Amino acid sequence: MSSRIRTIEAAVAEARAKGVERGIKFEQSFDLAVNFRKKELDVSKPDNRINQELVLPNVLYPPPKICAIGDGEFADKAKEAGAEHIVSKDDIPRLGEEKKDRKSLAKSYDFFIAAVDAMPLIGRYLGQALGSRGKMPRPFPPQADLNAIVNQYHRTVRIRMRNTPTFHVKVGHMQMSDREITDNIVAIMNFIESKGFAARVSHVMVKTTMGPAVEFSV
Repeated sequence: MSSRIRTIEAAVAEARAKGVERGIKFEQSFDLAVNFRKKELDVSKPDNRINQELVLPNVLYPPPKICAIGDGEFADKAKEAGAEHIVSKDDIPRLGEEKKDRKSLAKSYDFFIAAVDAMPLIGRYLGQALGSRGKMPRPFPPQADLNAIVNQYHRTVRIRMRNTPTFHVKVGHMQMSDREITDNIVAIMNFIESKGFAARVSHVMVKTTMGPAVEFSV
């Protein structure tokens, strides 16, 4: 085991212990916060803002919620694969015309997948609500292996910077082992390195939902 993994795993264990010490009765999630040096990462430039999906080694609990948009074989396979909600093509115009409904749909689900033939309607009626949140669906043909696709999304997080040089992302849950959470964090840190941003990191912290942040060096 590398010293880096030991350092991160120790921070995860400390965050778990401190979260429990607070007497929180519900099962908490683990969140990672990565802060960058403002002078070295000008987020006013689009190239310096990360907005990307990343597949983690371990499934998150509870897993991200997935909405599938389409009909027929695609809808049946998506439901069998574990998609939490199915929207038919006929429902798309109605949702698009009701601002409250389309905003609620966009906020209620983490990821969207769609049948190829549904994409024109999605772009027309739901594009603004989904696109502004970085949630425009990936299109798939009816013969796609939706079991594999849904499983992948259950291990996926969206790393997104907005107007400040920082991002927060869920990396685990109390049900997961320290090592599983550590492996997810390592995957995110490797991703940051692959983007060429590692040298610009100022602070990295892990915490449970209601617990204090535990800082660690990378």
